[in-house]
Amino acid sequence: MAPLTLSAGPGNLMVATSGAQSGVRRSVRFIVGLDITYFLLAVLVGLGLYHTLMNNPTLVWVLQVVGSFYILWLGVRLLRRPLKAPDDKTLHLQFRDGIVVQLGNVQGIVMLLVMFSTFVPSGDTSSSVVLILSAALISLNFFSHVIWVSMGSTVQKLIRARPRLLAFQNAVFGLMLIAVAIWIFLRTGPL
Repeated sequence: MAPLTLSAGPGNLMVATSGAQSGVRRSVRFIVGLDITYFLLAVLVGLGLYHTLMNNPTLVWVLQVVGSFYILWLGVRLLRRPLKAPDDKTLHLQFRDGIVVQLGNVQGIVMLLVMFSTFVPSGDTSSSVVLILSAALISLNFFSHVIWVSMGSTVQKLIRARPRLLAFQNAVFGLMLIAVAIWIFLRTGPL
């Protein structure tokens, strides 16, 4: 699961963007929102939502399509973001933003399906196994988010010296999010 949690998915790109625009300390609430929501989703998937999703491919398809459009919207929003100073208070992502981003991150739900089908192939999951796997995944996620927010924060120092770099960073991350959205959409296949 480590390579998946470290990859340039929507959550990590938004964490890096938050780090670049707000710094590490101001990004903590956003990261906590992401990770608490993901932990709760992991527990729900592990305790039964997994079977519901696996037995209802139409629901998984709808989640993937809706999620890919949400990620596409985030990417376009980054591309169109006006150039503002990194200290502008309106740019700081909050706890609730982390919740919304994570709920729209279908790639994350698919990762949960992969995790539980890989580590508990029989489907017999006790609540302790679900909690242990979920906690391990969130630990990996948190580690990944620290790396991504630190990279973004490093970029913030450059942005303060050269404000046009913010436009470049938004364009790069926006295009990456758009690419992820297209990839997720194309992987869904026809209903």
